[in-house]
Amino acid sequence: MILRGPRPDDVRGQADRQREDPARGFDEEDARRWISFGMTDAWAAGERLVFVVEHQGRYAGTAALKPDSDGNARLHYGLSEWARGSGVASRAVRLLLEFGFSTCEFRVVHWWARVGNWPSRRVAWATGFRLGEAIPGLVRQNGRPIDAWTGWIGRDDPRSPRRPWFDHPVLETPRLRLRTWRDDEIARITAARTNAATAHFLPFIPQPFTADDARLWLRSLAEQAAAGIRYNWCIADAGTDVGLGNLTLFNIYRDAVGDGEIGYWTHRDAQGRGVMTEAIERMARWYFATEEEGGLGGRKLVIRTAASNQAARRVAEKSGFHLAGTERDAFPLATGLDGRVTYDRLAADPSPH
Repeated sequence: MILRGPRPDDVRGQADRQREDPARGFDEEDARRWISFGMTDAWAAGERLVFVVEHQGRYAGTAALKPDSDGNARLHYGLSEWARGSGVASRAVRLLLEFGFSTCEFRVVHWWARVGNWPSRRVAWATGFRLGEAIPGLVRQNGRPIDAWTGWIGRDDPRSPRRPWFDHPVLETPRLRLRTWRDDEIARITAARTNAATAHFLPFIPQPFTADDARLWLRSLAEQAAAGIRYNWCIADAGTDVGLGNLTLFNIYRDAVGDGEIGYWTHRDAQGRGVMTEAIERMARWYFATEEEGGLGGRKLVIRTAASNQAARRVAEKSGFHLAGTERDAFPLATGLDGRVTYDRLAADPSPH
């Protein structure tokens, strides 16, 4: 993979890439003008420093830095479909950053992408950008404001991921499948999250939990995984694939994998069937397994809940967790403060099953 200037035979590749995104409204004549003189003119004017990305001897896309008045630049990149998924974009961005910081002496390079553009975010993550929260209405596309992810990287920053990106393993038992949630499960999520127990023990969750709340929650799950903050599994029936509940794993990384905390909830039609204890046991086996065994190599799992939440406490105890202590007036309920109980389970503890 190399970065280079444009050549006449790049017109076809540029035109093919533009056809992959018809919403932009570009045609083959636009591709010819861009390759023939548009890129060169942009360089000459100092408006955009654009390179052709060549991979396997052919045009694969472009990568560019757009200087600003503060001595910094904004990153742009795009690949043809055939070149995606093999690390080409990440390698191109690293080369471009080296050029920008060493030759152009930029101090900071900025990046943004429309919320939901996961391939672009994956490249920014892989190349060491510091990623922030989404900014509502940051940019305009097709005449309307859109929410955007943002990030930045400095000249002395490493060009590698700052945190892990959590790719959820699919974990199975004879009757359950732990997988990621899907966008077509909105109704199932809203029904599970709208109830008196949730309103009492988790008063920060909106009631009723609407379809819009569920969509925001699903987006948050994906962003938490991308930021290396939380795993969230849908606990699904192995036969029907119907979602039965949610299992969350968080607070995993300190200096290394050590302690992890879990949270959980079940749909009302799945309660009383041992679904959650079975799901926790399957996840715990993966969490405590060594990396060589395909796990995380964790040391301890923790559950924290309200002292009066008997249902959550029964799940903890049936899942082999031991009561570690109670902190008074530390768990906020809808009606005031409750004690917060902590349960833990070590990798060396025997399985309850």
